[in-house]
Amino acid sequence: MSSSFDIEFAAVTDIGKIREKNEDNVLISSGLGLGIVADGMGGHSAGEIASNIAVSVLAETVRKVNNGQLKIPDTFLPKLEPTERKLLMAANLANIAIYSTAQSSDIYKMMGTTMTGVIFDNDSATAVHVGDSRLYLFRDNNIVQITTDHSLASEQVRRGLLTRAEADRSKIQNVLTRAMGIKKNIEFDLLKFPVKIGDVILLCSDGLYKGLRETDMAEILRSGEQMPIVKLCKLLVRLSNEKDGQDNISAVLIKILPPKPLTMKQRVKRFFSAN
Repeated sequence: MSSSFDIEFAAVTDIGKIREKNEDNVLISSGLGLGIVADGMGGHSAGEIASNIAVSVLAETVRKVNNGQLKIPDTFLPKLEPTERKLLMAANLANIAIYSTAQSSDIYKMMGTTMTGVIFDNDSATAVHVGDSRLYLFRDNNIVQITTDHSLASEQVRRGLLTRAEADRSKIQNVLTRAMGIKKNIEFDLLKFPVKIGDVILLCSDGLYKGLRETDMAEILRSGEQMPIVKLCKLLVRLSNEKDGQDNISAVLIKILPPKPLTMKQRVKRFFSAN
């Protein structure tokens, strides 16, 4: 990971007001430069298991590739950049793990999960995405949704059959067109975008944006600029819960900060590794 900026991570997940279980899972790792949100589905705690497998297998695979414990096969999408190949291979392995678990028992047959994960490398963010969890970029006081929802409602918006506002209120809003665990091989969206100091990246499950519109999110992020990142992440989840709360709510918040000055120990280490 490049030292041209520093990264701060926070993650919060909440059961919401009416659900008996929290089937969302979140994971952050500053060591891996990784943040993930997954929103599971399927009865008998299957959704909870699916989203847990998604985040843990993705993170574990990234860690193993970084450590040299796992090699990306030369034949695996050789035209992509190393970070993209690593993230996509990790997502594929996570999907296979969920699919295998789903096939192993009748209780888990219907299990699946969304997943949106992002990794930072040099001056870029690379995201892997499937389902209707989202990645937003907040920059210069504006918020932009970077991912595309894989849902029936979103499909109809793209085809001009529904407006975005109608889709948000539609009964088909929760019908996914793509998710992990349903098939052995699925297509993930892979997105790469440059990041700069001052950017804030928000990953969230649909529970968050059901309670907060994009204008609300932007206003909260703007007014909470000086707030500690964990407090700001909790605030987003709490306000969404107050406004809606019909679903589990999860958020991962990532701030791109100026690099911290090196300690004497780090400077000495860098000096000797360079010579």
